[in-house]
Amino acid sequence: MRTGSFALILALLASPATSSPERIQDYDTCVDLVETAPEDAVRLAGEWVRYGDGGAGARHCYALALVAVGAQSQAVDELLDLAAEETELSAEARVDVLVQAGELLLVLEEPAAAGLAATEALRLMPNARSALALRGAVRVDQGDLEGGVADFNAALATGQPVARFLIRRAAARRILGALVAARDDAVFATEVDDKLPEAWLERGRVEARLGDKPAARMSLLEAIALDRDGETGRQAQLALQRMEVGVN
Repeated sequence: MRTGSFALILALLASPATSSPERIQDYDTCVDLVETAPEDAVRLAGEWVRYGDGGAGARHCYALALVAVGAQSQAVDELLDLAAEETELSAEARVDVLVQAGELLLVLEEPAAAGLAATEALRLMPNARSALALRGAVRVDQGDLEGGVADFNAALATGQPVARFLIRRAAARRILGALVAARDDAVFATEVDDKLPEAWLERGRVEARLGDKPAARMSLLEAIALDRDGETGRQAQLALQRMEVGVN
């Protein structure tokens, strides 16, 4: 599974359709088709799974295609089956697949099931950063903010900083009232990836809570500019409106 598939599964957007191959025979071609013509990718990746010899790569690409067309529940089933059944997968790849399923389960508002995916991933690799961050997100979703922060701390303790981990820790710290630490995380997230609208949204929310309206306005406007027609952009617009009328 090529680098970038995890990011792809979190933020797939349908693009204008392009001419499609008659069949798919390799993973990279399949994932490229998911990004350019997702409906065709569902059909062709499904055929590759049923009639080809693509193995785990074919099944993973089919799951990505399902995400791209909005069939998240079916994609979760495919990912969980893939993690359970494909013996050719390494422990690291299996963890990646389980975390992808868990992230989708959070989107589907099924934190208990996402927690099971995180638990299985951590059984396979106890220090897997993505699995620790997933468990942290589950804990925050279920109201265990301090437990969530502890998991994000562990996920961020080694390796390169990951903007999405920082954003989630910032949000948990903001809710806990640790606003200075939350701002540090959010600012760092925008430095790690200044094109990520969620980072600017969280930064703006924290700055608004701290009473720094000029900074918050700038951050929220950046989030809107980066995701004008998306959910993050809408949330940033709402946060800006609430700040302007004095509601945080």
